Amino acid sequence: MNIFNFIKQNYESFTDREKLIADYLLTNKKSILGMSAKEIGNVTNTSAPTVVRFSKKIGFNTLNEMKLQLSIDLNAEDEASDFEYLAGDLSVKNIMYGIKNSIDAIMNQTISVLKEEELEKAINTLNKAKKIYIFSVGSSALVGKDFYYKLSRINKVCISHEDTHLQITSSAILEKGDVVIAISYSGQTKEVNICAENAKRQGIPVIAITKASIHNPLAEIADIVLNVPFVEKSLREGAMSSRISQLAVIDMLFIGMARNNLKKVEEQLRLTRKAVEELKEIES
Repeated sequence: MNIFNFIKQNYESFTDREKLIADYLLTNKKSILGMSAKEIGNVTNTSAPTVVRFSKKIGFNTLNEMKLQLSIDLNAEDEASDFEYLAGDLSVKNIMYGIKNSIDAIMNQTISVLKEEELEKAINTLNKAKKIYIFSVGSSALVGKDFYYKLSRINKVCISHEDTHLQITSSAILEKGDVVIAISYSGQTKEVNICAENAKRQGIPVIAITKASIHNPLAEIADIVLNVPFVEKSLREGAMSSRISQLAVIDMLFIGMARNNLKKVEEQLRLTRKAVEELKEIES
């Protein structure tokens, strides 16, 4: 994850003493790389234990782990493009390379924030599922539909209603062996969270795809959390970036599910492709 974006996004969740550390980190980015917890505590008028707790609160096991990610983020900032989707020089060449650079950047951030062990757990849980229910609305529904199409092509039973009332009613009558995928970038989508809560009450595993943040309602409900990065950019660019990162996670889940039975999956994909090709021949 990008530490600076994460801190700014979750700033109001920090205690007053933690905010002193956050303020120093945001305004003196490079200086803490060579500082100990005690030195950071002294310069921020806090303490070494508070500095360590702060690093853990934002997702790191140790202060050194946080400083390593900080160094990576600083290097990325130095190499970052100034491209904006809705501003600047929008020549075709700049659009092409701007989009490419943005995709590269968001993929790097996605890998940095996504926990390998959570992804492995999600893949194993989905492979054992009798039925997979996908709950998502808005732009996240496009991501959910993509996963639905992929699973349908390999004969995995999957339910994905577009109508939110149908999503909620179906979440109330889940059965043993079902698994829920809840997709919400913000983690605060009311309809999705209601579905996740219904599943949780019935003892159904809930896998959430949502942004990394300290207080994320959907993440707090879910059994398995697949984080995507928070992207603090223009409204349009943020929507594009969140979609790309969510789709990447979907592809990781699909390939992970297919890896144990590649021959069967390849045959199912071949048969479904052939069925569509035959339909095209009839139409032509």
